[in-house]
Amino acid sequence: MSIFADKLIKYYNENKEIVDDIITISQNREVGYLLSNGSFGYRPSKIDSKEDIINFIKKGAISFHISIERWVDLDILKEKSSKREVDDYRLGWDFIIDIDSKSLDLSKVAAKIIVDYINEKNISPFYIKYSGGKGFHIAIPWEIFPKTLNIEKKGEIIEEETRKLFPDLARYIALYIANEVKDKLSKTITIKFSEEELKNFGIDNMDNFDPYKIVEIDTILISSRHLFRSIYSINEKTGNLSIPIKYNYISKLDPKDANIDNYYYENVPYLTEELKKEENKNFKDLIHASLLFKANNEININQMIRSAHEYKDNRENKEIEKDIKYIKNKNLNITEELFPPCIKNILNNKETEDGRKRAVFILINFLANIGWDWDKIEKYVNDWNRNLADPLKDRYIEYQINWHKKIFKENKKYLTPNCSNEIYYKDIGICTPDDICKLIKNPISYPIKKIKNSKYSQDSQNN
Repeated sequence: MSIFADKLIKYYNENKEIVDDIITISQNREVGYLLSNGSFGYRPSKIDSKEDIINFIKKGAISFHISIERWVDLDILKEKSSKREVDDYRLGWDFIIDIDSKSLDLSKVAAKIIVDYINEKNISPFYIKYSGGKGFHIAIPWEIFPKTLNIEKKGEIIEEETRKLFPDLARYIALYIANEVKDKLSKTITIKFSEEELKNFGIDNMDNFDPYKIVEIDTILISSRHLFRSIYSINEKTGNLSIPIKYNYISKLDPKDANIDNYYYENVPYLTEELKKEENKNFKDLIHASLLFKANNEININQMIRSAHEYKDNRENKEIEKDIKYIKNKNLNITEELFPPCIKNILNNKETEDGRKRAVFILINFLANIGWDWDKIEKYVNDWNRNLADPLKDRYIEYQINWHKKIFKENKKYLTPNCSNEIYYKDIGICTPDDICKLIKNPISYPIKKIKNSKYSQDSQNN
């Protein structure tokens, strides 16, 4: 074991209250543990005792992450199950607003404004947790959710159990709140931060300033089986613990106070209280407002989602753009045999219902970025759509093709969503990675890796 592991074990052994809270919040939740190489250990795992925590650390765990969803039986997650089967085993889910940004000070501003908004709506209880890095996790517990909601599905209004509406409903609520506080957030940031500071955050033009270019509400990109850092888990990058905090402590938070060498248990709850299942009318009203907002503001919502994607993808996109240039410069002919598993899964699944529009977005951008011409793309996507059990309208495909043509012509093209973008892959059941997938961050890179691996294999055999 490393010195760091010894330190973690010693800390948890000496802090019974902290361990008790970790065990409490972990009940009915999937637990994931991050290893020192950046990968996750076996999923789904459980934490039912202090011994579980210590044993995971001895196996190499450096931090613990828990699911937003609560499960009746974790065993269902061990099998490859359909979305419907997984929904049936979901006990419920908490609403987590996951705030991250270019700096902790920016996140403090966003967290304070969102918490003020929740307070103004008289939604209670809710909880706040510092992530240990540059962000916060604001939680509204499952116990105050309405049991059922009337939602629109295929043009009809149906009553659906709320527990089955994850992750889509979580996204809609997050999008609605983000839109509600956007103006206040924008004004507050421009007052509290100088233009020079904002330039350092990447804002070059203050006209039409969008705060979500530098503040991320990760909940907008949430997917099924999404994990977030557990309470009192170490942030491996900072050495700080992820600690529950009180509302009035957001602005005053000093990360040093959360350092594992300094922190002492303060008995602040975070999804650890025993609550009765009792619907909060004010929260139900906010949920209804978010569903109405989603129905009436598709263009605005798509822009907010794109902003969230851009924030998350910026660090990886330079590498992807190099691969696109490589394909162009080498004049590679990328055929179906070289497509990654996710693209092949889209093409082979004719029964798909959820995610058809996301699949269209993925296909168009993938094919355009690997160098296919627009006439070929149009025919290919239309043929795929017409073979679906429930095809999208032809005019929808036509609009998407023409819109992307225009974007690419203006050199404002979109990359295919990155592999880490779970909404576009895991969420619609098309992410079945192979050995090559472990080497890439975007489906565009897959054909290059496959060609190079094949060439290397052939060269090895020749030698």
